[in-house]
Amino acid sequence: MNREFWVEIDRMSCFGPVLRRGVVSLICGAVMVFGGSAMAQVPSSIEQGVAALNTQDFLAASEHFSRAFDEGSYDGAFYLGRMLELGMGGTPNLKAAVGLYLAGSAKGSAPSMNRLGVLHIQGRGVLQDYEEGARLVCEAAGLGDVNGSYNCASLKLEGRGLEQDEAAAYALFKTASDLGHIGATNEYAAALIDGKYVAQNIKGAVELFQQTASRGNPVGMYALGQAFATGLGVDQDVVKAHAFFNLAATLEHPNAAAARNALEEQMTPEQVKAAQQRAKAWRPVSEAVSQ
Repeated sequence: MNREFWVEIDRMSCFGPVLRRGVVSLICGAVMVFGGSAMAQVPSSIEQGVAALNTQDFLAASEHFSRAFDEGSYDGAFYLGRMLELGMGGTPNLKAAVGLYLAGSAKGSAPSMNRLGVLHIQGRGVLQDYEEGARLVCEAAGLGDVNGSYNCASLKLEGRGLEQDEAAAYALFKTASDLGHIGATNEYAAALIDGKYVAQNIKGAVELFQQTASRGNPVGMYALGQAFATGLGVDQDVVKAHAFFNLAATLEHPNAAAARNALEEQMTPEQVKAAQQRAKAWRPVSEAVSQ
C-alpha cells in the first residue's frame, strides 16, 4: 500500500483535506455533548471553536480556542496552531504554530505532541529529528490520540526513529482502526489479507475495506474492486468491480483507471453500462443517511 506521510486527520474537515496513506480525510470531529436528560449541556470552548471554524468564522474560532487553553483545555493550542499553520483567517505562520504546539505539548496536549512530532519527521519549522518525532507521536499514542497511534505505527513499521517492530505496528493500526481512523483500517485490512503479523482473515479484511469505501475512501474502493474482480472473500462480480474501480479512479487512486480499463475488455457492453450506472448511483454513507 502506498504511503503518503504525515497525517493530521479526523479532527475537523474545516482544516481541509489532509494526507494519510493514500487517503483523504473529510471528517469533522466536532460533536455536541448531551447529558442524561433532554437538555443539552453548554458546549465546551473547543466545541464552540470547531463550530465557528465550520462557518469560517476564524476570529471567533481563535477566541474560543484561546479561552479553552486559558481554562485548562490545552488542546486549544493545537487548534490555534493548525489555524496558523494553514493560514486560516490570515497568512500561514509555521513558526508561530510551532510555538503553540510546544506550549500544548508541555501541558500534555496529545494532538499538539503528535503534530509537533510530525513536523520533526518532516523537518518543517523544526530540525528534522526522527527520534524526537517518534518520541512525540508515540507519546501521543500512549495518551489515546488516534493520529498519534497511526503515526507511531507507521514509524514502527518502517523502523524510523525507533526500533522496527512490525507486530507492534499492526497492533497500533488495529487500535487506531477501532477508533475510526480510515488509513489505519486500510492498513489493518491489508494485514488481514497477508496474514503475516496478524491471523489471516480474508472475509474480515473485505468487511473493513467496505467500511472505508462506504465513507468515500479511494483505497478502500480500489481494494473492493480487486476483491470483486478476483472473488477474494466475496462472490466474483465484474460489474461491482468495475464500479468500484471507476469510483476510485474519480478520486485519483493511481492504479484504479488502469484496472477499470483492463477489466472492461472482459465485459459485455451491458455489463459496462450496469457498472457505470452503479457508480453514478453510489453515495457515501454520510450523504446516504442525510438524504
